[in-house]
Amino acid sequence: MKKKKIIGIIGPGSHFIKKIHPVIIKQKELEIGGVLRKKKIKFKNYINYNEKEFFKKNFDFVYISSPNHSHEKYIIKSLHAGFNVICEKPFLTRKKRLKHIIKIAEKKKKLIFEAFMYLYHPAFTFVLNTIKNKKFGKLKYVISNFRYPSLKKDNQRYDKNSGGGFFYDSASYLISLENHLFHNKINSSNYIDQKIKKNVDLRGSIVVHSSSCKRFYFWGEGQRYSNNVELFFDKATVFIDKFFSKKTDEKIIVKIYGKHNKEIKIRKKNHFDLMFKAIIKNYKNINFQKKHILKIKKQSNLLSKLS
Repeated sequence: MKKKKIIGIIGPGSHFIKKIHPVIIKQKELEIGGVLRKKKIKFKNYINYNEKEFFKKNFDFVYISSPNHSHEKYIIKSLHAGFNVICEKPFLTRKKRLKHIIKIAEKKKKLIFEAFMYLYHPAFTFVLNTIKNKKFGKLKYVISNFRYPSLKKDNQRYDKNSGGGFFYDSASYLISLENHLFHNKINSSNYIDQKIKKNVDLRGSIVVHSSSCKRFYFWGEGQRYSNNVELFFDKATVFIDKFFSKKTDEKIIVKIYGKHNKEIKIRKKNHFDLMFKAIIKNYKNINFQKKHILKIKKQSNLLSKLS
C-alpha cells in the first residue's frame, strides 16, 4: 500500500470547507496533516498549528486558502519549508516578487500551482477542441461573464486591507480564459472598472483586440448572476452556461445555434477531483512544474497589466 502524501491547509474558509475539503478527503493518496488558521476554531478535529509550528512540519503539499494579500507570504514560506504549493486564485496580487518565488521553486524542484478547477472540466476541453478543429469556421468574437448580485457588507471581498475586491475574485477567471485560449496575443485592450470611493473595485469590463478575434469580458458584483462563455464562429454560435463555477455533479449543456440548432450534453465530472488527481500524478515531473510556472507568469503579467 502506497504511503499517503500529507497536505497542510492554510486559512480554510467557507469556500474551502464546502468545496475543497470534501474532495481532498476522498483522495486515496492524500491526508490532511494540519491546519494554519488564525481563529482558534475547530475544523474537523485537525490539529491547529501556529505559523512557527506549521512550517516545521514535513508536509508534501500545502493548500493556500487564506485572504489574497497573504498569498505571497505563505507561498514563499511554504517553498522554503520544502512544500509543493497549491494556491487559490489569485496566486499573487502583485508580481514584484514572482521572479523570487520562481527561483525558489526551481531550486527546490517544487510545484507552484494556481487552482483554476474549470480548466479540468470536459466543458473547457470541448471549447479548446471546437476552436482548434474549426468545425464552425473562424472564431470572430468571444463574450464571457462572471457576475453576481451584491453580497453581505461584511464579506471579505469588500475589505481592502485583506486584499479584497471583485477584480481578483471574478476577473481572474476571465483573464485565465484569455491566457489559455489566446496565449496573450493582444494587439490592444481596454479596461474599465467602478470602485467604492477609496476602497475596492466592484465591477468592470475588459475588451481585447487581436488579429484573431475580439473578446468582451464582464465581471463583478451588483449584477444578475452570470457565469458563462459564448463563442461566435463564422457558421455557428456556441454557448455554455456555468462554465467557470459549477456544482461537482451539475449537468452542463452546450447550446449550438446555427443552420441546425442543437444541444450537446457534457458528461458529469468533478473538476475539483480531476485537478487534484493531475497534481498528485505529475507534481514531481519537471516539465509539469515548468508548465505551471509559465501559466502563473502569464496570469500574473496580464493581471498586473489590467489591475
